Amino acid sequence: MSDLVAQHSKYFLNTRPVDRAQPLTLALQAAGWCVTELPLLELLPLPLDKQDQITLSQLVEQPVRVIVVVSPTAARLGLDALAALNIVPAQLNIRWLAVGHGTAKVLSHVGIQPEVPALESSEGLIASSALSDLIPNEWVMVWRGIGGRELVQECLLARGVRLQVINLYQRQLPIQTQTSWNNDWLTDGIINSSVQQINKKDSFPHHVVLLSSGESWRYWQMLAGEAALTPWLLVLGQRLMDELCVLTPRIRQLTSLKPEHILHVLADIEHRE
Repeated sequence: MSDLVAQHSKYFLNTRPVDRAQPLTLALQAAGWCVTELPLLELLPLPLDKQDQITLSQLVEQPVRVIVVVSPTAARLGLDALAALNIVPAQLNIRWLAVGHGTAKVLSHVGIQPEVPALESSEGLIASSALSDLIPNEWVMVWRGIGGRELVQECLLARGVRLQVINLYQRQLPIQTQTSWNNDWLTDGIINSSVQQINKKDSFPHHVVLLSSGESWRYWQMLAGEAALTPWLLVLGQRLMDELCVLTPRIRQLTSLKPEHILHVLADIEHRE
């Protein structure tokens, strides 16, 4: 075992996208955790088709009650689309619902004051007053990536709410992540990163892995195979929690992706171990 590994007993695999990973990494390192960043999701913008452009252009007059924005990327791309159509979002008579404070911050830059659910997940969105107050046949627009927040849409449709879904990006496993995994984890040698060097023969060194969505779990499972359930799993979202808690007892549910909340959950895991 390398000297660096011997010096650390707390390992965290930060799987957040590249542009969102650093605040958590810095907070964990300050708390004594050895962190490796391995982004499991990459968000690729999609060009809006003609129908989506028409749908957005009708926001000025069409009675959409709520716009649900599911990520900072969805917020940025959606606002860019409105700007291209010369629509001022702050002037729309619409309630805005952001999945978390990062998304809300992007919207606030153009004068929007969105509502943010207490639980930053699909379940939190569903429970928010912006959506729970809806009645059948009212319109909701969702800004998302392809396949995202299906639970929210299923619940709204079951209540008779009418949906307009704008797919602004697609998600995939980053090519660099796949390459790094194949080169650094599955072959002889060492993992090189800004924070650690770990011998491959030391087996699976990270004992906590962050899973922020069902897609991240599926990509993690694809990469790690039988070892996917070996570390502690920090999971965001009730649906994913329900899926994984029957497979492993080494799991904790997150209610937020804020570094301070994750550190609180990690402290509880350390106490139990």
